Amino acid sequence: MSYKRLSMELKSKPIKLIFTKLIREDDFGDEQEFRERLSDDPGMAKEFQGLERIWRESGNTGLFAQIDTEADWELVRSRIDMPILHKHHTVPTYKYFLRIAAMVVLTAGLSTGLYKTITFFHQNGNESAVKIMAGNSLKEIRLPDGSKVSLNAGSRLVYSSSFGRQLREVKLEGEALFEVLPDAVHPFRVYTGESVVEVTGTQFSIRQEDGSVKVAVISGTVLLSNKGDVPRKIRISANQSGYLLSGNELRLENGIETNELSWKTGHLTFDETPIDSALVDIARHFRKELLIETDISEEITAEFQNQPLGEILNEITQVAGLKFDTSGTALIVRK
Repeated sequence: MSYKRLSMELKSKPIKLIFTKLIREDDFGDEQEFRERLSDDPGMAKEFQGLERIWRESGNTGLFAQIDTEADWELVRSRIDMPILHKHHTVPTYKYFLRIAAMVVLTAGLSTGLYKTITFFHQNGNESAVKIMAGNSLKEIRLPDGSKVSLNAGSRLVYSSSFGRQLREVKLEGEALFEVLPDAVHPFRVYTGESVVEVTGTQFSIRQEDGSVKVAVISGTVLLSNKGDVPRKIRISANQSGYLLSGNELRLENGIETNELSWKTGHLTFDETPIDSALVDIARHFRKELLIETDISEEITAEFQNQPLGEILNEITQVAGLKFDTSGTALIVRK
């Protein structure tokens, strides 16, 4: 039986009967007997209730159709050091719960797999994906739940046509500013590269660049997670920045860079800033690759509001006597 067909059957069966079917057991004649067994062991009953809740919640992941059964079972077996059984026989109760736990581990692992392949808009074959691309300028978006997204030029946002009904999940490529409306029941998740950002309601920006992801929180709190068999999370509060570096390392820093949102505000400001550092912000603001081919020791104090690149570089030339080539996709700096 395919897992897609099995997942359809699971929706209409009590959890005990589901587990019984999956592990080929008939220790318990009916649901009442199963519950009576649990009532004799309060500790086991509490554990089962927790697993039962996780099972129900994990049912929303819609990943059964994507399971590689052989590879995934080998993963579970290696984690719990339990031999694969090929014959039908009675399994002791403690192993029954051990297998349930293994299934939960597997489900959690598959959910984590969303870091690598975002599938939230393919969970239902009848759903379609809404894809929004910002061309050469900023694009403002209002999501179905009322949340706002400012999408930087050249960036892309994807979400399911059923967004907001049960899940609030989007996939981002590039850079965006999010203003998420509060909803504690339906967390808002942003999948970017190999990271997941989760919030219930806050304002924050995300930038994907050179294999890394940066999250700057303006208000509220967000969770930034990395990928892996055991994903790690860091909590980022207002006026903090979180990073997922290319080596899968998570880092937290206090403060937000002065020109972090210049692409949104149009405002660049420098206060006794080394010019080579200022040029990094300027190149990012105008979506240029920066190539510095000379030593620069001067500093600059200036503010620019929605000024073209040429005007900004002319002022820097007066301070440091630099020459710039902006004819291509790069900003080349010489003397």
